[in-house]
Amino acid sequence: MIRHHHFMLSTVGVAMLATAAMAQTSAPTPPSAAPAAPTATQSSASAPAHTNLAGQGKWRTSKLIGVDVYGPDDKKVGDVTEVIVDKSGKVEMVTIGVGGFLGIGSKDVAVPFDQVTWSDQPIAPPAPAPAPSGSAGSTGGSMASLPPAAAAPRAPAMYPDHGKIALTKDQLKSAPSVTYSGT
Repeated sequence: MIRHHHFMLSTVGVAMLATAAMAQTSAPTPPSAAPAAPTATQSSASAPAHTNLAGQGKWRTSKLIGVDVYGPDDKKVGDVTEVIVDKSGKVEMVTIGVGGFLGIGSKDVAVPFDQVTWSDQPIAPPAPAPAPSGSAGSTGGSMASLPPAAAAPRAPAMYPDHGKIALTKDQLKSAPSVTYSGT
């Protein structure tokens, strides 16, 4: 009889738990005279789900960090290390890390943002030097150069590939370094 009593109590306990769980998931809807106003989390059918700011020429500053910067001779002078804004939020400068080796001994130099020309096209690699003709080590047959791969059409870049400035690497190395007070 005690065994039967345990079975009955456990059955009643499971039934009570199931009823409590169902009551939590099916709350009654309150009656209202007027339809509820849309909340901030609800969207209307005419509102877009998101806005692509990069497609509108807007850049995230975090995407500019690390972008290579080239001088007037198309030689790399450094890369963007910071984007500096004024109190109103207007971008004023970028700092460019120059000198050093693997980040050791480098310094940051500030360049006004409007003096950087941004490009989404990579810098063209230098043309290869022509192979000398009639070299003594030739085996008579020359290895035919392979035609360059057809350039696949590129989608419009959302962020710049590189920046270009009028200063050379030597000019940047001799420029004063940027310091940040309070850091």
